[in-house]
Amino acid sequence: MFRFRSLWRFSTVHFHQGNPSLQASENVTLRGVTLKGRYNDLPNLIFIPEVLDPIENWIPFFTDKDNHILDYRNVHIVSARNFGNSDRNPSFDIEDQANDVLRYMYYNKITMATLAGHGLGARVALATGCYHTERVTGVFAIDYTPMDLRYHESFKELQGYILKLRDVNLKQQKGAIDAKLKEIVECPKWRSILSQNLKRSGEGYEWRFNFEDLYHNLSFNKGDSLGYWPTKCGLFTGRINFAFPEYSRWVHLGTNTMPMLIKCTQLKGFGQDILSIQGDENPLNHWVYEFPDQTFAFSRKLTRFLSLYDGVHVLLQDRSEVGKYYIPEVINTKKDPNHVYSDYTPAHYYHNWRFNNVYKKQ
Repeated sequence: MFRFRSLWRFSTVHFHQGNPSLQASENVTLRGVTLKGRYNDLPNLIFIPEVLDPIENWIPFFTDKDNHILDYRNVHIVSARNFGNSDRNPSFDIEDQANDVLRYMYYNKITMATLAGHGLGARVALATGCYHTERVTGVFAIDYTPMDLRYHESFKELQGYILKLRDVNLKQQKGAIDAKLKEIVECPKWRSILSQNLKRSGEGYEWRFNFEDLYHNLSFNKGDSLGYWPTKCGLFTGRINFAFPEYSRWVHLGTNTMPMLIKCTQLKGFGQDILSIQGDENPLNHWVYEFPDQTFAFSRKLTRFLSLYDGVHVLLQDRSEVGKYYIPEVINTKKDPNHVYSDYTPAHYYHNWRFNNVYKKQ
């Protein structure tokens, strides 16, 4: 893991106040950290990490000055419901989770935002885009594909680890708990993440996530399973990039990219907005922030998406055509010398028009 404290000086870091509590589904509050961008009045990017992954693990990725992400966006790294410092609720329904993100935007006075996520966090980001397209300028998904992962090797590995946690006695010393985790969790990265999720409580420790409801969700593994992409999400019609390691265990290049094209209508195809990042066959390559070469490559793909495509009308090629390219109303109207094109320039709005009076000033 990166040592990230030295990187924070390049950005204003604000950890959200509040402790997780059991709430009705419509009242769940998401919490995490806000990283202020390097310029005033920047749009916002909301990033949702992989399940169980603490938000602190992603701070170096976004605050590293060489990655330039904060040159384009304010970044909000938030945990999904039932994880981290976000509120708890028994429901893992994907629509409920999408509504959580919209509620977070409202509470933080964000009209529209770029959504991004890693692994199953990208599942929530994409679902929010499907349910609330008008509030999402674009989606960037890292190592995820919208398909049924419930019987996928990597998901079953995670499922198995969670089910084994029932045997861990939390009323003992941290060293003894870590020894038990080493016995039942083979993957060193998942073991490290679970150790990070331990916090002091009374005479022992407790989990920083909603263990009981997560255990129930993965035990039954039905339609609301974390690994399932339900058809009720419909299609995403906005701009999106999928990026994953070349030898990903979560996204198999030969088969798992087809669901991307089916669910996301504006995708152009492999090499354009479906991106396989070159690397080796390291089984830990899912955790892209652990490897400097992967961190650099993924951050470059993200900044390219933010600078050229995110928020640009889907009828345009990229940002260079904004205000310069006219869309004809019907075919062949460009041949009519008397046709007026000004009404057919795709509209682009100020990113925070709902909570700002910028248009009234004009």
